[in-house]
Amino acid sequence: MNNRDRILAVIRGEKPDKVPFCIFSDLMPRGSFERMLRNKGLGLLTNVGPLINEPASISETPNVSITSSKCQNGDKITYSTPAGDINYEVCRGSLRTSSLDWKIPQTPLIKDINDYGPLIFLIDDTVYNINPKEFKLIDEDLGDDGLLHLVAGIAPYIESQYMLGLENWTFQKHDHPEDFSRLLKALENRNQRYMEKLAGIEVFDLVYLGDMSDNLGPDEYLQYALPFFKKYSKLFRKKGKKCGIHVHARLLERQIEVLKAMAPDFLESYTPPPYSDLPLDKLRRVLGEKVIVLINCPETIFYNGYNRTKRYIKDLLKSDPGPMKLIGFTEMGMMGVNRKDIRDIFKEGFRAVYDAIEEMPY
Repeated sequence: MNNRDRILAVIRGEKPDKVPFCIFSDLMPRGSFERMLRNKGLGLLTNVGPLINEPASISETPNVSITSSKCQNGDKITYSTPAGDINYEVCRGSLRTSSLDWKIPQTPLIKDINDYGPLIFLIDDTVYNINPKEFKLIDEDLGDDGLLHLVAGIAPYIESQYMLGLENWTFQKHDHPEDFSRLLKALENRNQRYMEKLAGIEVFDLVYLGDMSDNLGPDEYLQYALPFFKKYSKLFRKKGKKCGIHVHARLLERQIEVLKAMAPDFLESYTPPPYSDLPLDKLRRVLGEKVIVLINCPETIFYNGYNRTKRYIKDLLKSDPGPMKLIGFTEMGMMGVNRKDIRDIFKEGFRAVYDAIEEMPY
């Protein structure tokens, strides 16, 4: 089997020739090491969709001008709207990824109550140009190397957290509840404008419909994330898509009832101990045998060396003997690895994961 065959086999509930080994394609720079791993069977999951604005032509704001200028943190991005101007600063670090456009917010979009009007105008003004042909071309270029991964949307309550920054978001929702509710309504109206169009695109098999971090507790996920996931997963499942949650939380034990209630088709970025507090075998008992688990390797194990890393991966795979899983890198990969000694450790870690898979028949 090639990379794509293995991933599709798992999605269809079939048994591949070995556990699929994959990575989000922007988490590793293009070059000889990446090419070597892909020749050995590293599959690519390529992120596309409105939430990450990829392809770049997927959206436009006809009545908002966007300018960028240099500042102390990196770049200052300004949105000029008829309702006023808002801006935020982003850092474009020297990250070891395949993408040159990673932007890490350094300041929030909303700094005081006067910023709600411009931000809501910006959201309302966003027009989505969902062209199935563009996604089909990306899929054709990817070919047998992997699969497209649709980042479709996230519950507005959670998305607003990323727009405002956690500390600022915590104050804003209590200090200005009416304006905060208007923001959530604008985000949901925006979601409704494009979800139906996305659901009809044939090249997508995996659809991201939310994430789970340690910032929120079970009650908030049940109140805000569960209705969002239920609503839109119904839409995508009618079209034959698998709908899942991105779980990069460490405190997963407390979210077990939430995961049961959501009943996703797949979980991605689940990171086993020593990072999270929920072992893979226990997670499997919670989810059942049919749910796909995309395991994110905890890169901290790489510092234990090649042999211990390989043993860790073998023991991990043995703890979940069924075929409904993939393993790889969906959080860090080589991102931020900018010292040669650390790069060498990570390269050995990647090799250990690959070799463990090769030596582990189902």
